[in-house]
Amino acid sequence: MPIHEAVTMVMVMAILISGACATIHTVLAHRRKMAKLKYAHGNYDGRLARENVELKETVEMLQDRMAVLERIATDPASRTAHEIEKLR
Repeated sequence: MPIHEAVTMVMVMAILISGACATIHTVLAHRRKMAKLKYAHGNYDGRLARENVELKETVEMLQDRMAVLERIATDPASRTAHEIEKLR
């Protein structure tokens, strides 16, 4: 292989490798930007924790209400009527 062909091949490979590196850099920069937007600059965990606490409180409240409704549905009518009169 003549020297000018080898130099040409090395230059072509260098251009291809630099183009691939530039493409990879652009893709990774875009992914970092999208991650920042999605996770609101690190505040994502805080929002999830607050939402988790709110959901747990809501579930507790609904479980309490469900227990009251189950007690009303399964108690004899006379006891329920007596408790209603007692509340008046």
